[in-house]
Amino acid sequence: MTIRFIAASRLPTPWATFTMHGFEDDATGKDHIALTLGDVSGGEPVLGRVHSECLTGDALFSMRCDCGYQLQEALKRIAEEGRGVLLYLRQEGRGIGLLNKIRAYHLQDQGADTVEANEQLGFGADMRRYDLCVPMLNHLGITALKLMTNNPRKVDALTRDGVNVVERLPITTGLNPHNEQYLSTKAGKLGHMMALDDFTQASDVDIERKG
Repeated sequence: MTIRFIAASRLPTPWATFTMHGFEDDATGKDHIALTLGDVSGGEPVLGRVHSECLTGDALFSMRCDCGYQLQEALKRIAEEGRGVLLYLRQEGRGIGLLNKIRAYHLQDQGADTVEANEQLGFGADMRRYDLCVPMLNHLGITALKLMTNNPRKVDALTRDGVNVVERLPITTGLNPHNEQYLSTKAGKLGHMMALDDFTQASDVDIERKG
């Protein structure tokens, strides 16, 4: 596996102006990005999130998942901290791809949960990989993360691949009637450390905009 740095630029957002770093995976041809704010090198643990692509949640405002809400919350927290990193990995649908994700959604519409839908299509519940984070973090000079995630398996995978995760910070936001079962399944079947009572509700504005 070879992850190559390609280019960097400024990226103004509603929360802060980040630096966007582009990387390419020679083995797959996929591109991945990192957003950084402040000086992230130097050895001190960096507030961070490893976020897998979710076109439906991140760009199309879907309320079926919490991905878009988590993305915005992570960028907001990094901006408040004044220093941090967000790795955006092109692993749509927990690694099964966009079209298969739509097929999985169709099965969910018929009553399957998010894990059952993947398995009915012949996939594992979670096909993502995190080893590609290591060369990206190395390029950025990041040696330790305070990781925003509810997923202990993500922490374990990153740790096995050599990433020093010094703290796990929960990120529980965006609960709404359309994703309640999905979130329950992530906790019950995928081991996510969260309870629905911990979540902030999607705001009325979000519901009006995304409904």
